[in-house]
Amino acid sequence: MTSTAQAVASEGVHHGQHICLPFESDSEKQEAVVSFLHEGLARGKRALFVGTALEYEQLQTGLEDQGICSTRAQASRALISLTPEEAYLDDGVFRPEQVLARVERYVHDAIADGFTGLSATGEVIHVPTDELWRQIVWYEAQINETFARLPFSGLCRYPRAVVPASRVRDVLRTHPVAMVRGESCDNPFYERGALALSDDAQSRVDWQLRQMRVQNRARRQMQGKTVSAVTAAVALATELETLRSTIRSTETS
Repeated sequence: MTSTAQAVASEGVHHGQHICLPFESDSEKQEAVVSFLHEGLARGKRALFVGTALEYEQLQTGLEDQGICSTRAQASRALISLTPEEAYLDDGVFRPEQVLARVERYVHDAIADGFTGLSATGEVIHVPTDELWRQIVWYEAQINETFARLPFSGLCRYPRAVVPASRVRDVLRTHPVAMVRGESCDNPFYERGALALSDDAQSRVDWQLRQMRVQNRARRQMQGKTVSAVTAAVALATELETLRSTIRSTETS
């Protein structure tokens, strides 16, 4: 299993999982997409792929390599695909509110069809205008709240060649999890929706400082658990050695 597949499998895909993939190569993207949708299918979810026909063929090949019959998955509607135009545009226009409603309908349709939920992945393929980018950021920020209680998982693909560094920062602000070079990472730069869309510098600084404190506490708690585990292991080893000594003494007496 590759590093990306291991990362996705170990993390699992749960309610409200919203992952960004700021990728640098097609192979990096392909590996992450196959692993993400394979994980969803393995958990009984419907897999929705948004992309080109060629990318979909590559996905099918990747799933076959992972042991999933893509023909059977398509026949059962476990695996479906849409073009970016079908998924994101209405009369050629991106209307984020309508796209959110559409995705929510896809989730409920998947459940009605007997699946445990929906895993979906899509990509920004053209350099957006400033106005379109603001709409995309709004859309991404709303996903976290709209689908928090639904069995939905999303992998949002952002090619670094299309999305400049300043916009990657916006991507990180709207996704709780980031897939970075094959590693699934909890994102310390993620901001709740209202803050991600705000220009309030003071609130953002307060949020960032609070995030550092939360992470520091979590790290101390993990270190405490590690120390406790080591202490318990030492105590168990001591008890076992005492038991062995007792048994040896009994055998020689």
